[in-house]
Order: sequence, then structure tokens, then C-alpha cells
Amino acid sequence: MPAHTKGKYNLRQRKKLKLGEFQELGFDVTAKLTKELSQEERTAFIDALIAAIDDMGLLFGGGFNGGFEGFVVVDALRGSVSKEQRNAFKTWLESRAELKDVVVGPLKDAWYST
Repeated sequence: MPAHTKGKYNLRQRKKLKLGEFQELGFDVTAKLTKELSQEERTAFIDALIAAIDDMGLLFGGGFNGGFEGFVVVDALRGSVSKEQRNAFKTWLESRAELKDVVVGPLKDAWYST
């Protein structure tokens, strides 16, 4: 934890603010669609996404906005996405025929990153 964070806040404050040793990590994801999806294709993709996210112990916020984009965090009261979870989700996205140009960002602070 950065020295300035530890000295500025006590343990209770760091926990409440999710700073220092209580920091929670997630990652951004973007991809382009290989083609415009029909309603049935979109629904099938979303169903598969929900199943994959659940199986990996993750949560996804985002959707389709001219492409596919969102942010991924761990499905827990507190905690961070692991490198293994991030890599597994990246592999899953890259295996989907609906997506191309998949970009999975590095792990970063889920509360204070821009």
C-alpha cells in the first residue's frame, strides 16, 4: 500500500473506503461484433455470457453499444478478480464467434480507477 494512504487513513477507514490492503481489483473488456446480431443471436450470447460469468465467480456490468464493452469484478462481498479468472474470461471471449478484436485490460482498482 502506498505510504501516503496508510498514514492518512486508519484501518477502519481503509476498509470502508476499499483502500490499501482492502483494494478491490477488476478489469475492462471491449470487443467488436463480427456481424450485427439478430435478437435470437443476441439472447443466446447473453445467456452464454451469464453462464460463463457465473461459473467463473465473476460479475459483469456493460453490454452492447455498437460493440461489446463492460467491466468485470469478482462475485463476492469483498475481494478482487484473480489473474486466473481474468485469463479464463479472456479465453472465453476469444472463443466466441460473435466477437473479434477482444481487448481485456489489466487488473485495476474497481472503485477509484477512471
